[in-house]
Formats: sequence, C-alpha cells, structure tokens
Amino acid sequence: MDWKRASSLFIFVFLIINIWLGFLYYQKVERSNQIDTADEKILSFDKENIILPDELPNSEGVKLNYLSGRSKKFTGSNTVRDNTVIKEKIATNLPLSDIEANTLMEDLKVFIDSTPYRGTEYIISGLDRKNKRIIYEQTFNKYPILSNDTAKIIINYNKDNEAYSYEQSYIEDLQEGIGSNNKKKQVVEARRALEILYYQNELKSGDEITAIRLGYYSVVPNIEGQVLKPTWQVAVLHKNGKRETFYVDALNPQEPILK
Repeated sequence: MDWKRASSLFIFVFLIINIWLGFLYYQKVERSNQIDTADEKILSFDKENIILPDELPNSEGVKLNYLSGRSKKFTGSNTVRDNTVIKEKIATNLPLSDIEANTLMEDLKVFIDSTPYRGTEYIISGLDRKNKRIIYEQTFNKYPILSNDTAKIIINYNKDNEAYSYEQSYIEDLQEGIGSNNKKKQVVEARRALEILYYQNELKSGDEITAIRLGYYSVVPNIEGQVLKPTWQVAVLHKNGKRETFYVDALNPQEPILK
C-alpha cells in the first residue's frame, strides 16, 4: 500500500468534511441572524394585510421538552398495521345531533371516555365530512400529538349521522427528555412563530391564519420508537385559496419549517 498517497487522501477527505460542516454551521447562523435582524423591526400584520385569529394562544410560562415513546401493540383479530391500530364496531349506533365540533364533543363524550383505550387522553381535532369521519388526537399533559397517524381515534359515521365504528392507535411509555437533555425550556410565543413564517416568505399579503395551536410533532415517525418535539401548528388559507399547514419548532424556531 502507498501509505504516503493514502495519508494525503485521508487529509483531503478530512478537509472536505470540515469545509462541509463549516458551511452547514454558517447557514444555520446566517438564518438565525436574518430572523433576529428582522425581529428588530416591528412587524404589523395589519399593515401587511395578513389576517390573524381574534386571539392568539398564550404561552407565557409554558415550559416543555422533547418526548419519546413507542406505538402500543393491540391484541385481538381486528388489528392492522403490525397490531398498532385496532378497528372496532360500535355495538349500538350512536346518533349524532349535529356534525359540528362542539356538539360532537357532547354527543360522544361518554363513548370516548369509556370505550376506546384511555379515551380520556384524546381530544377532538377535526371533521372529515367528505369521508364521514370524526378525528380525535392523543394528548400529553393536555397538549395534542399533532398530525400523527399512530396517536388517533377515528370515528366513522353514516349518512344518517350515526357513529357505527372506530379505529384507534396510541403512543405509550411517553417520557419527557431525550438522553442528557432533560431540562424543560420556555416555548416561543405564537406571534413569534407567525413572524418566522412571514420572514421565511411562507406568509404573504392577503393570507389568513385560520388556526394556531401548540402541541408535539414527530421528529422520528417510527412505529418502534418516536421522538416528539414541542411545535406550533399553523393553518393558513392563502390569498389564492390554497390551504397549507406549517410546523414551527417551539423551542428552537431557527430550525427548518416543516409542512
């Protein structure tokens, strides 16, 4: 073996790796500086013709941390997706007085609290009228696990507005802190998350924020193990009629925005 040549090659590769890492670090610092510089100006959403909800969530004093957990394996013959989802029929169809969130919360409260596994840990989060589905999301300390197919209850209803079946998934063994990072941090304000979207050109004049909420979003969507981070979920109706949902890291807002 030509040791001199091998040594030169090793040094060359080492330099390339260091240059690449330096470039990544520069990008991250530059992005953070751009956001910080922009924050020095007072952003008026009214002047930018961006419509906000009447009231933004208050996160003052809210400190959160990363979560880790894994998908529960259900037993029985009605399971799918490697036993992580259970499908059940409702013994007697449940009449729904109206397909609206507030009404459904009352109509389905007794059922949700008593029938699905740990149903009290779920909250209603959406209606899919096209497919006749009512969607509940699992929570941790009252904060929802956002847009996660492994932490939902989906109730199906028919044309007569009767709930007749449901399917459930659940993340168990949820623990706060990952490795040595066990310290909770103050989450950024909801307005800060919206400002970041604006400065990253995701919000433009004529757009409307239709909903914003704080919860946990999956970093590693794996059945065997998941890592969830505190996240602001922002639903946007763009001027052109397109709808998008963005996910802004609530602890490290300089991290890339997810969709």
